[in-house]
Amino acid sequence: MGWIGMFPGQGSQEPGMGKELLEKYPELLIDIFDESLGWSLKDVINEGDSDLIRKTNIAQPYIFAISYCYGLEAIKKFGNADALIGHSLGEYTALAISGFFDYVDALKIISVRGEAMQESVKNSDTGMAAVLTTDLDATLKEIEVLNSQDIEVWISNYNDASQIVISSSNENLEYLRSNSKALSARRVIPLEVAGAFHTKIVSPAKPKLAEALEQVELKEGTIPVYMNVDADLANIDTLKIRLVNQIDNSVLFYDQILKIESEIKPDEWTHIGPGNVTAGMVKKSISSKEIRVINSLESLSK
Repeated sequence: MGWIGMFPGQGSQEPGMGKELLEKYPELLIDIFDESLGWSLKDVINEGDSDLIRKTNIAQPYIFAISYCYGLEAIKKFGNADALIGHSLGEYTALAISGFFDYVDALKIISVRGEAMQESVKNSDTGMAAVLTTDLDATLKEIEVLNSQDIEVWISNYNDASQIVISSSNENLEYLRSNSKALSARRVIPLEVAGAFHTKIVSPAKPKLAEALEQVELKEGTIPVYMNVDADLANIDTLKIRLVNQIDNSVLFYDQILKIESEIKPDEWTHIGPGNVTAGMVKKSISSKEIRVINSLESLSK
């Protein structure tokens, strides 16, 4: 049975998530994590501070480490996936599980990425919002109209057949939240993030990420990974530049889903990591498919 593994990005975190993994993976989550990043994931998990884990520089390594461990468990149980994808940060989990770079290198890259992204949005007064629509084409046309009127609205994520994520100034987002019809949308829901990620606002983070990636030696992955910036397969020659460009480009998750469905026709799609967000994206895009969620050790036995 062919299956696809999908890893979530920032926003999927919950206080105390992954606590059950501390005993199972002490080397990865305690010893190596502390040594690599200089702070204790175990303490963060045990404190369960929801404000702390909203910080990009904390949330990103945390989500990655937990998702990585659940990914190892999934492969132990089901064998290698036919392909892997990840949503923004989750792309790093997919690449690490495949073996393009190892766990320690991934941690260090993600730490630099999170710090640089946090710094770039610090005084931007920008944010992000999910746009729920029944007519994606109409919504995209409305965004074009707004941009032609010098009201900057960027599309950060193409998530599924009925949802995109937009970024803009907080003032614009508040207006659109109250006037969702301006986007031909059912609802516009502000997201709890620090700023406008996957837009030109975070372009200043790219040189720092590029520098961190230069320190890493890539290897051939053992599982195909489809990438966010173009929905094409990862390869060593272009991997680093595509990860750098992912910072300020739209995440084409919907395109990735459709391309994998067309090329692989998997039997099952599996969300791996906290929450269940990527499972919902597949369900809205390809409703006929079997969908599994692995976000706990117990869920592996269902």
